[in-house]
Amino acid sequence: MRVLFAVSPGLDHLYPALGLASAFRVAGHDVVVATAGVTVEAGVRAGLTVRDVAPGADFQSIFPKKGTPQERTRAMRERGREITASGVTPDVILEKFGIVNDLMADGTLRFAQAWRPDLVVYSRLQGAALLTARALGIPAVENGYSFLREGDLPSRLLPHLAPGFERHGVPLELPPVTALYFAPQHMMRGEGEGWPMRFVPYHGGCVLPDWLAEPRTRKRVVVTLGTIVPGVAGVGSLSSVLAAARGVDAEVILALGDDPDLAPLGPLPDNVRVVGWTPLSALLPTLDGIIHHGGAGTTLAAAHAGVPQLAMPYGADNWINAEIAETAGVGLSKEPHEVDAGVLETLLHDEGLRKSADALAGELAAQPGPDAMVPRLEALAHAASQTASSRS
Repeated sequence: MRVLFAVSPGLDHLYPALGLASAFRVAGHDVVVATAGVTVEAGVRAGLTVRDVAPGADFQSIFPKKGTPQERTRAMRERGREITASGVTPDVILEKFGIVNDLMADGTLRFAQAWRPDLVVYSRLQGAALLTARALGIPAVENGYSFLREGDLPSRLLPHLAPGFERHGVPLELPPVTALYFAPQHMMRGEGEGWPMRFVPYHGGCVLPDWLAEPRTRKRVVVTLGTIVPGVAGVGSLSSVLAAARGVDAEVILALGDDPDLAPLGPLPDNVRVVGWTPLSALLPTLDGIIHHGGAGTTLAAAHAGVPQLAMPYGADNWINAEIAETAGVGLSKEPHEVDAGVLETLLHDEGLRKSADALAGELAAQPGPDAMVPRLEALAHAASQTASSRS
């Protein structure tokens, strides 16, 4: 079977799909990733065959940085509060991804018409996949990467895909869509039908440095803001967290990517180690706690590792994810200015947090993984093929 993974530009769109892509390959199926932008090279580094469907496209211009870091932070938080209140992706995001999808539509469909996949797996909001599946008469599978069930998301996205459908003479209709959720049902929020599948965290590879390969001498906590927040909002909000770290007997790892602008933080405490880009998967097994922005992937990766977490929401669905961690008893949710030495001590030493984190990690490990999902998706593609054959 041939499986096309259609992925929007961005590591947060690609990485959650890699577990299923690998499972298809292990089962003997052919896999190609249709993507663009930074995700092309990332897919290649992950060992996959990749087709760049929009070479040279300027995706940055669709999501421009406007104003100061403080103004961008304020805008990010306002949109995040909107998502938290409504539980759905705002129309403005659908509009922007409509532009992204139009840039990718021609290349995705052209490649699919040549390669003839039996199934399309797509990252949420990747509408070029919906066009391709409808044009080829094959099923589409939405690979979830958030805790939100949005059963009507494909139909809400469809009007924003009209230019591509019209350009290729394809009726503006959805193909059959099956949603895969990346967490157990009790951790999901919102309405919609789907199949839960165990999340397989992926953050790339690295050569372990000495400090990460040797035994620890004291508690260790990492501070990270993911791949988006530092570039949009800066890192100034971490000042209170690092000030609190001065009074805590722990090693604090500041993992903000390569060459971050740390000037807004001033002199760092002696117990803070600044590291360049380091895969979270390499850090998590060595941690007693993690402080992060509330990203869905980070929240779930920490939960899989059984690491207590402190979420400081910045935008998007961050408040929803932080609430889920609190409700599960595996984490705390605070605004940056609320973080003091007492909060950090709780994160590192509270036995209730640790026991809940261990229990949830065990539950997540027992969920059916991508390998168990492959036969179900094979059957889905086979049934669609049989139906198409009977009609011809």
